[in-house]
Amino acid sequence: MLMSKKYLLFISFIFLSTNLFSQTVTEKGIASVELNKTTCRENKPTDRNKHFLAIENAKKSAWNKYISSLSSDRSAAYYSSEQSFLSELDDYIIDYVILSTDCSKSKRNYTVSLRVNINESRLNNKLVSKSNKTETKSNLKGKGVVVLVLPRKTTEALAFDEKITKQKMVKKSISADEAMSFDDTSTSITESSSERQSTTTGGSTSKKATRRTYDIGDMNDAGSQINNILAPMGMRTFTAARLESMATREGYDPFLQDVLDQFSGKIGSLGANISPQTQNDIVDIILAVGKGRLNYFLIGTVDSSVPRIDPDTGAYKSDVLVNVQLYSIDDFFGAESIASVGPEIKTAFGETDILSEKAALKKAFSEATNSLILKL
Repeated sequence: MLMSKKYLLFISFIFLSTNLFSQTVTEKGIASVELNKTTCRENKPTDRNKHFLAIENAKKSAWNKYISSLSSDRSAAYYSSEQSFLSELDDYIIDYVILSTDCSKSKRNYTVSLRVNINESRLNNKLVSKSNKTETKSNLKGKGVVVLVLPRKTTEALAFDEKITKQKMVKKSISADEAMSFDDTSTSITESSSERQSTTTGGSTSKKATRRTYDIGDMNDAGSQINNILAPMGMRTFTAARLESMATREGYDPFLQDVLDQFSGKIGSLGANISPQTQNDIVDIILAVGKGRLNYFLIGTVDSSVPRIDPDTGAYKSDVLVNVQLYSIDDFFGAESIASVGPEIKTAFGETDILSEKAALKKAFSEATNSLILKL
C-alpha cells in the first residue's frame, strides 16, 4: 500500500510538472465545405462526414493563422518540415471549442468556426530538435551561459509637453498716387496713398521622448525558465548573482545593483538601458572568473504591459515586449553578437490578470530562447 502511494505521488508530480512547463496558445479558425447532395437539419448537414470535414479544415485554418505569427527563424524551421508537422497536427492541437455553425440550403455550404488550444511548448521543442544539426548540438553541449535577462514592469512614464517655437515676419509698404487736372482758370492736384501689410507666420514643435521607470521582476523565475530550454541542449546556465559573488572574492566591486538601476531607469542617460561601458565591464569579469568555462552571455529585457480584457474571448490578455541578445565570449574580441531576438511583442491569455501576465512572460522567455538557439 505504501509502494502504491509512492507511485501515485510520483505520477502526480510528473503530471503537475508537465502542466507547469507547458505553454498553451489560443487561436480561432473558420472553414466552409460544400453540401453537394446533402441537405441541412438543425443547422447541421445530414451527412455527418461533412460536419467532421469542416471541423478538420477549421483546425487547419487556426493552425495556419498561428504559424503565420511565428518569428522568421521559427517559421523557416517549420516550413522546412511542414508536411511532417501537418501529419502530426493532433499532437499540437490539444482541444477545440465550436463557436458557431451555419448550414445554408440556399448557398449550399456548411460553415464552422472554432477556437483551438495549441501546445506551443511541444512545437518549440520539436522545432529545435529538427533544426539543430548533430554538430551544432555537440558544440553547445557543456557550454556555460551567463544569464542576465530581466523581467520589467512599467511603474512610471514621464511624458513631456510639446515645446512650440513661433515665428512671425511682417512686411509693410506704402504706395502714393498723384493726379493733376488743368482748365483755363485753375490747376488742381489730387494725391492718394495706401498702406499694405503682409504677415508670414511659421514655427516648429519639439517634444522630448517619454522617460520610463520600471520595477524589476523575479530574476530567479526568469533564469529557471531559460534554463528549462537550454538544459536539454546540454548547456549550463550561470546566474548574474553567482557571477557577482565569485567576482567579489577576487577583488572586483559589486556590479549587479548598478545594472538593475540602469535597466530600471533610475540612473543613467540611455533610457532604462545598460551602458556600453558597464556591459563591457561585465564581459571582463566573465573572462576573469570563468577562465574559459563561461562561453556565452545572454542579456536583455522582457517588459510586460497592464493586462486587459480581450473582447473576443472574455479572458485577460497581456502583451510582453522582448529584446534579448546572445553573445559569444572571446578573450581578445570580448563579446561578439551572434544572435538576437526583438523587439518583438508576445501575447498570452489567462483567467485572471496575474495568470495572463505570467503566461505572457513564460511565452516570451520560451520563444526568445528557442529563437536564439534556432539562429545558432
